[in-house]
Amino acid sequence: MIGLLARAIAAAKGLKAGAAVSKAVGGARFAGTKLAEKLGPNFAKAFPKEINGVPLRGRGIVGSVLPDIGFGVMSGMQQPGDLGDKMIAGGTDMILGAGLTGGLRGVLGARPGSALSNTIEMAGGYGSGMASYPLSEQLLRIKGGGQSPYDKLQTEQYAEMEQQIKDDLYAQMMGGNRTPYIQDPFLSANGLA
Repeated sequence: MIGLLARAIAAAKGLKAGAAVSKAVGGARFAGTKLAEKLGPNFAKAFPKEINGVPLRGRGIVGSVLPDIGFGVMSGMQQPGDLGDKMIAGGTDMILGAGLTGGLRGVLGARPGSALSNTIEMAGGYGSGMASYPLSEQLLRIKGGGQSPYDKLQTEQYAEMEQQIKDDLYAQMMGGNRTPYIQDPFLSANGLA
């Protein structure tokens, strides 16, 4: 309990230090409404404050990033292995997806709801999913000492299958119901079979 309290106090001090850094760079909050203005005019067009007089909370960024977060979570949930493996797979998919779709919309200045914006969201989502798999696979191999969780799962399943085949053959060879094709070599060599 005391350790948890000490961590909470340290985190609060970190937040206080972060506020001081924000004041030092001109009062910009790098997660709020000034983010789009800092990144340039095209990014501000891609994530406007309102569309046809209807205000957009979070400047439309939430709607752009939310599917990437959802698919990143699903990717992490489907990954075999421990929590670290799931975080690597899901985080890679999430970060690459949000960065590619949101960044591309921002660079091109595609307004929300336009055909270009929708195309970027769909194609960028698919593209980032395809690009994130090999990247996360390599990160997982580095973490797993050369084997990804799927490789480890395959090795375990092969070992189980090999043991099952051995058990089946042993049961056929030593059981009372031998097949006519499998005979005892000792009995055959001595004319007893």
